[in-house]
Amino acid sequence: MRALDDMRLAFQFLTVLPVGRPEPRPLGEAAWCFPLIGLAVGACVAVAFLAAREVGLSPVLAGFLAVGAGIALTGGLHEDGLADTADGMGVRDPQRALEVMRDPRAGAFGALALALTVPMRALALAAAGPVAAIAAHVLARGAMAGAMAWTPPARSDGLAAEAGPTDAAVALLVAAGIGIALGWQSVPAAALAAFAAAWWAARRFGGHTGDTLGAVQQSTEIAVLLALAAA
Repeated sequence: MRALDDMRLAFQFLTVLPVGRPEPRPLGEAAWCFPLIGLAVGACVAVAFLAAREVGLSPVLAGFLAVGAGIALTGGLHEDGLADTADGMGVRDPQRALEVMRDPRAGAFGALALALTVPMRALALAAAGPVAAIAAHVLARGAMAGAMAWTPPARSDGLAAEAGPTDAAVALLVAAGIGIALGWQSVPAAALAAFAAAWWAARRFGGHTGDTLGAVQQSTEIAVLLALAAA
């Protein structure tokens, strides 16, 4: 039952799917199953890609529709985090940057980040194929768990602080195992992107926030898609 509650909590946070109301507790306790949520989201993205191809759409159009399906399933959670993190990059003072990241309005840096990365993901998916979508989403969710465990919260309040301690070992092992099975090139690409994004966020903001976790997820997803597209 505890594992099922963890899954429901992770699904509630990472997707818009109706899963009922899990028992309130720190999100960090459910981080072990983040890659499994990525597996479900990635499978839906892959199905959307295959369905688009089946009705005669080009790989590029199928890639855009599949990426759109993933955004719909997650409510744009990670894209919003990437955009807010990009906006924070434009502010020198770390504390002021954290306040800017809390502003729900998208700034110029955030808009540019999404304008570059969403098409990049769609085009890379078109080149890599639907299996790459599964690997990308699994490894990107594992990267989030790793960033939560490896870096401290940047604030004393907010999602990152409330998530509590995180043991990412299971999440990383599950993500790596699935990644290797779907394409070994995806694992080093994910590790490099996740480490770089998490390290940069910790250096720039003093730790991680919910927004920087979204940036870690997006960076890792892109790196995996590009690696598998180039394979």
